[in-house]
Amino acid sequence: MVEVEVSEVTFSPGHGGYVVILRQKDADRWVPIFIGPGEAQSIAVNLRGNQYPRPMTFDLVFSLINALDGAVRSVSISALRLNTFYAEVELLKQDGEVVRLDARPSDAIPLALKLGLPIRMSDQVLDAAGHDGYPQMIPHEDRIRQLEEELAKAVEAEDFEGAAQLRDQISYYRSLIKPEEEGEA
Repeated sequence: MVEVEVSEVTFSPGHGGYVVILRQKDADRWVPIFIGPGEAQSIAVNLRGNQYPRPMTFDLVFSLINALDGAVRSVSISALRLNTFYAEVELLKQDGEVVRLDARPSDAIPLALKLGLPIRMSDQVLDAAGHDGYPQMIPHEDRIRQLEEELAKAVEAEDFEGAAQLRDQISYYRSLIKPEEEGEA
């Protein structure tokens, strides 16, 4: 197992969805995992250390484990089968028994972030899905400017459905900018 860290959660225009970039710690290998908008938001919120006013799925799981006097020991991206990533959450029960639960990476990652646990990835997954050389991501501020230009064109062309999608993407990117970065934009 290799330790990875969440490097980026962003909209992927080429795939029309969101992607979380997991980067091998202390190396330039990275793995993209495509996820839904709700999962992207959960990961982004936990990356910033924020909290939703109501419990999310990862909060519920954590509360259930605590209520049963258990503990989360680790989170790992354990397999890749037919282009689907699999994760495991390892629990320690009160009696000392270790239990491994199957999970989606998009559910396991926010749990690890919330608990401050390292995320590990199997060597086989990293070899199968990893890329060398870290991707040059567009800074959020630059992407927002691009999307705002596209939004203006969509409104001018009266493509209101496209404009609404662009508006949502702009809102998402703005939510990723940390407060100390806002003055830098």
